[in-house]
Amino acid sequence: MVFLLVITDRDKELFNLIAVSGCCTIKQAAKIFEKPGGYHYKRIQKLCEEGYLIKRGKYLELTTASSEVIGSSKYRFIREDRDTHIEVANIALSGLRIISNRELRTQYGLNRKTHFKGAIEYKGLYYFFYLLPAQPTKQLISFIKSELRTYSASGICRYAVVFAPTPTALGMFTVEDCKQNELFLLPYPAGLNYLHNYLSDHMQNYLKSYMPQAVKSKAPFANYEDSSYYYTIMVLNDIAKRYYLSAYYQSPSQNKPVKIICLESQVNLFTSLFPQTELIILPEEKFRKAC
Repeated sequence: MVFLLVITDRDKELFNLIAVSGCCTIKQAAKIFEKPGGYHYKRIQKLCEEGYLIKRGKYLELTTASSEVIGSSKYRFIREDRDTHIEVANIALSGLRIISNRELRTQYGLNRKTHFKGAIEYKGLYYFFYLLPAQPTKQLISFIKSELRTYSASGICRYAVVFAPTPTALGMFTVEDCKQNELFLLPYPAGLNYLHNYLSDHMQNYLKSYMPQAVKSKAPFANYEDSSYYYTIMVLNDIAKRYYLSAYYQSPSQNKPVKIICLESQVNLFTSLFPQTELIILPEEKFRKAC
């Protein structure tokens, strides 16, 4: 008697993770199965034997069979670094909703040569995200900024996140006009938890408690405004807002003062950058803990 392998919801969850990222590690796959006693090793082995997964060292990839189960297509690597793809899987496992690079390229008719790794979806907005290497070149930084300007002009992307794994990478992505409404520059992977907490109803309500009468602002340097103030949220180091706020302070027509909402660790930075601006200082732990 032949027994066919029954594909479980957890199997499909793993297939979807790999479809979004291109590949994942066995350790990442274990987070999906969440069973003790090495169950994930046995299940992965079975999925490989039955032709649903391909194991290449520590990496897991989809086959045509597993792609068909979830209505996707098998990712084909062409001289690409798989380690970058497992970082995309890591972002997806953080609880953020991820749209794959492939899906976005198809949706917007883009060619394969793009620098973004995917997008984080939040309430209908796509935050295109980028992963810098530890030692990025100036040319790569220039390419990413040029891509952001192009996507903004064509209406594809006006919200983005740049993850930097080292202080060197963080410092190289300097503030300039990338034509984005929001452009978060965050350390990686530490910034993942801050971003996850920020993009939650709980945190948005918490932030609004500091400006109860405010409404969404049309000013490019502010998130909200009321009759007395503009409010600019800088907890995620929004370098688009930093650029536009600098321009506002150089303009002769400053019709209202600005309040910056930032974290305790950012006080020195924003005091030095914008000494004329009042700060609303939030406790760091509010963004470190899970919502």
